[in-house]
Amino acid sequence: MTAEGRINSPADAVADSRIQAFGVLLTAANRLERLLGSAMEHESGLSHPMFEVLLLLAAKPEGAPMGDLSRRLVLTSGGATRLIDRMIATGLVQRQRSSADKRVQVVTLTAEGATRLVRAARSHVGELDRHVFGVLPAEQAGAVVDGLDRLSHHALEALPPLG
Repeated sequence: MTAEGRINSPADAVADSRIQAFGVLLTAANRLERLLGSAMEHESGLSHPMFEVLLLLAAKPEGAPMGDLSRRLVLTSGGATRLIDRMIATGLVQRQRSSADKRVQVVTLTAEGATRLVRAARSHVGELDRHVFGVLPAEQAGAVVDGLDRLSHHALEALPPLG
């Protein structure tokens, strides 16, 4: 990076510490997703997105509207619908029209979904301890989580809605 922080050449781009830092962030996230996601799928038969849906629904026993799930999972409405359809087919969740607004479909956790969530979470915590919290000292892990949470909230506010 040049003294002014400008990028004037390919070498400047490669040397820019901000670009390098973001690359490290994405690379770590992708590798951890692959490592932990494959372990979860192997142990519980749940994909990581399915696990995330089950967690969201466990936090909202009254259910969550499809639109909320789509936004929280950063999926298009079509992508969220396909994911929920697969989860309905395996008995993890159910979907019904809202009693307050018939245009809205609400997704709730089934007893099978709750059972599978607990089993997957137990396994996932072991993998997290092994590959994340066992690698970083506690204070460093806390700082990383706090920083990533702040970035996540900023990105959520800055992102336009998905179609």
